[in-house]
Formats: sequence, structure tokens, C-alpha cells
Amino acid sequence: MERLPLYCQGERRGEVALALWGPNGARTEIRASMDDPGDGLYRAFLLGEGGELPLGVLAPEDGRLAVCRRVYNRDAAALGRLLRGEARRSFRFEETGLCWRETGCPAQLFHSRFLIDRLRPIGRAWRRREGSVLLLALPLEEGRPFPLEALFCLGRIQRVEGSRCVIYAFREEEPVLWREG
Repeated sequence: MERLPLYCQGERRGEVALALWGPNGARTEIRASMDDPGDGLYRAFLLGEGGELPLGVLAPEDGRLAVCRRVYNRDAAALGRLLRGEARRSFRFEETGLCWRETGCPAQLFHSRFLIDRLRPIGRAWRRREGSVLLLALPLEEGRPFPLEALFCLGRIQRVEGSRCVIYAFREEEPVLWREG
């Protein structure tokens, strides 16, 4: 059995396993699996020096995303030396509470002078809605002041889009305590 790394968004997130299959080993079973980034629908590809082979849509399976495809050995051989697998997002979940959307000026999301004044210096942030609640993720950067320090006790620290952030929740511009889930 041959194993190759599976990359997604530039990071190694899983693997591709290849094994001979069927009578006389006339086919190759290709199985790709990775942790679910949770932000969209992904398709897997097997890449070789001579091109790429689409494997299909990665679907939930045992807490991961996976796809299994059986191809004729000649189709796998046409790729030349195999390099890696790749998962590409073909559909991004819309703002349904599953997807963070970047904003370059979080102050524009509010009418409150208090929030506008404190958010204006913050260049990049992320937002999403969960029902009537607006979630705002502000980056925590070393050497910079804690974002919205006056509301720190309502913030929750977690990673958003690869950045360490403090997340605040607002209902009609009023800060509220937010619990995920």
C-alpha cells in the first residue's frame, strides 16, 4: 500500500492511500481522507508529474472527510510519478453560522459611538451571524492592546481563520455573553 500526503489550503491535513484491487490487481483503489475544515465542500485530486486525477467529493465518514475511488491501473499510471493528494474547496458555506467573513473595517458594522471609536484602529476582523447575534472576531496580536478591553470579560479566545482572536457577541449592538453551540 502506498501512502501520500493530502494537502488542503497549503497545509498537510490528511493522506491518500493507494492499493491494488480486484481480480489480478487490475485496478487501484484510491482512498483520500482528511480532517474537516468545516468551511465548505471539498473535492480531492491525486497529483502526479504527468497531471491530476479527480477523485470526487470528500464526504463525512467516521468524523473525517473521505472519498474512495477505484480506477484502472493504466489511468493511475498515466499520472507518472505520484506526488501528493490535494483537497480543493469547490463551495464555501454562506453566512449561516458556519463561515467567518473577513471585514477590513469592523467599525462600519456599528452605529454606537463607543464601538466605532474603539474598533476604528482595528484593521482586520471577521464576522458571522448566529440568528440575531453578530459575532465579531478581533485578532489578538502580540505587543498590541487587547481589543475592546472594556468588554474583555465578555470575550472568548479561539482561533478564527488561522488567527488567534477574541470573539465578542452583539445583539442589536449590545454586547452579550455568547456560548458556542
